[in-house]
Amino acid sequence: MNKTTSSSIIYLFSLFFALSFLSCESKQVKEINIGYIGPLSVRATDLGIDPSNAMQMAVDEYNANRLESEPKVNLFIEDGKWNPENAVRAYNNLRDTHKINVLFVSNTDATVSVQDLILQDHVILVNPLNNDELLSSLNKNTFKIAKSTEQANGLIAGRIKELGLKKVALFQYPNDYMTRASNEVKNRLDSYEIASKTIPIAVDQTSFTEHLTQLKAEQYDAYAFFGYKELGFAMKEARDLDITAPFFGSTVLLDPAFYKNSEGAIQGTEFPFFTPTDGNYILAHEFLTRFENTFSKKPASYWPTMQAYDAMNLILSKVKTINAKKDKDTAFDDWLREALYSVNYYQGICGNIAINKNGASKGIYFSLYQYGTQDDPVVKTKR
Repeated sequence: MNKTTSSSIIYLFSLFFALSFLSCESKQVKEINIGYIGPLSVRATDLGIDPSNAMQMAVDEYNANRLESEPKVNLFIEDGKWNPENAVRAYNNLRDTHKINVLFVSNTDATVSVQDLILQDHVILVNPLNNDELLSSLNKNTFKIAKSTEQANGLIAGRIKELGLKKVALFQYPNDYMTRASNEVKNRLDSYEIASKTIPIAVDQTSFTEHLTQLKAEQYDAYAFFGYKELGFAMKEARDLDITAPFFGSTVLLDPAFYKNSEGAIQGTEFPFFTPTDGNYILAHEFLTRFENTFSKKPASYWPTMQAYDAMNLILSKVKTINAKKDKDTAFDDWLREALYSVNYYQGICGNIAINKNGASKGIYFSLYQYGTQDDPVVKTKR
């Protein structure tokens, strides 16, 4: 073999390896876009503003520390205004404008609204706030990395039984989460042979005197409020009618508008909640310190913010491995779905999280608290 031929062969081998390397490089996923639909205005903003901040914080921390071989992640946020009718529009905007691969949704009804779209577009959906039987019955691309609706609200029924109360009024806001929460309490009260009555309310209802007057006449000795800030007015009206029965509430009482509308009548209300002491305390405390340093304020409510941070970090722990673990023939949603099914011990700030085959997480458990003062609203219930 002459020198010219040898050089040509070396050149061709070098060219082959260079092209092979470039081919591999071209198949690397460089960026992954994630969308979030949550309430940034109108109602339940404590379930949207701080959770979106926590998710952005998780994304920023990931991007600052990722390896060159790991994809950059971008987060895009839409205001759903806590109205499921906005969900499809918000989703389409996120998908058309940003080509999102993963979608976070805070609202149960909104989660239901986009089911067909996420399956059609091969998008994985994560609800970082709610986890119940309805959500677990939805399509295979829906995951719930959150507290159990049934476990959290069941605490109220147990407390009512413990206090020996006999007749319970359940005010029920007309969305899926609050309906399921109040129904869970009612079903457990039925099993304890404790009488209860459900009072459906309208979305923007602010006057409840007629119902309250009747309930007082019928000697109801406990009032449970499953809804949002408007039910603060009901608490105020009840106390104005000299109703002294104990109050119980859902997981969303820390919306500042709730206290304002109640004019302080909310104080003493017992409700299921989650604080750093209910999770991995050291990790949770470190996160909350970073959150306050980043946004110059504490979150309005601990649990939505902490759950959102855990949910985002769990997703990031999987998508960071996409270039190393996903083969070219597997669709993104198929790959990520199987990766999430494999989670059996993720140490988050809320607890040690596992994911079942129905997409529901376990490992986040609420406790019962009492509304203290406006400045210090979360006080452990004393027994």
